Amino acid sequence: MISSAAVAQSDTQENNNWRLHPEFSIGAGYGLTKLKDDEFKEDEAAKKIFALVKFNEYIGVEASYIDFDEAGNDVLTLDADGRSLAVIFEAPFSESFSLYAKGGQLWWDADAAITPINASDNYDGDEAFWGGGAKIRLSENLDLRIEYERFDFNISRDEIDVLQQDDIDMDVDFASVNLQFTF
Repeated sequence: MISSAAVAQSDTQENNNWRLHPEFSIGAGYGLTKLKDDEFKEDEAAKKIFALVKFNEYIGVEASYIDFDEAGNDVLTLDADGRSLAVIFEAPFSESFSLYAKGGQLWWDADAAITPINASDNYDGDEAFWGGGAKIRLSENLDLRIEYERFDFNISRDEIDVLQQDDIDMDVDFASVNLQFTF
């Protein structure tokens, strides 16, 4: 009788994890971006702030702002930032450790400076992105997130200038360390 009560309680507890239990968090992070393109090969620092709503233990939605900093070559320098919205799927392994995956949309803006003709312009776009990471509980309301995200920036040569030889199709890898405070 005791074992059947324990199993029933365990089943009830597992079902409760899927029920709606909203949890609100904010956070900030710092990391490095690695730019992968034939024209741009640089590592830069990047900063991020985010807000997260978890609907239950497994699913949430995150909105973020990322400052990608500057990247350039001999002809073109881009200073990009972006706003993103992503769905997060989290797999808790214990009370203090979980892994997560996320995917969503990035809306970005880039200020461009074209060196040879001393001109500047602004470009924008929206691209799908994905990422994942690990979350480690530091205290009841504070978590450490170690995260990797992959973004893609596309700018057509026609939009830039005749001095840029090719379209820009830049993969941006972003590895960051973030602190997350949960209310």
